[in-house]
Amino acid sequence: MTTPIQQKIRDKKRTPQQIIDMIKPADWINIGSVGGDSTVLAYELAQRLGPGPGQLKDIEFWNYAMFYPHPEF
Repeated sequence: MTTPIQQKIRDKKRTPQQIIDMIKPADWINIGSVGGDSTVLAYELAQRLGPGPGQLKDIEFWNYAMFYPHPEF
């Protein structure tokens, strides 16, 4: 049986693609923090960076206390 807290968490879960679809040019992105680094999201986001149509540009990334260096950026 699902508890109310478990259901709230499930309702908030998003795939990397769903998150990237919400990002607009010139947004500020906090890619993660200690223990919350999303390497899959960072990789997918890096694939969408560029000047062309449908790509993202002028994105500002905020990284702090990162344990993983994110070479995709």
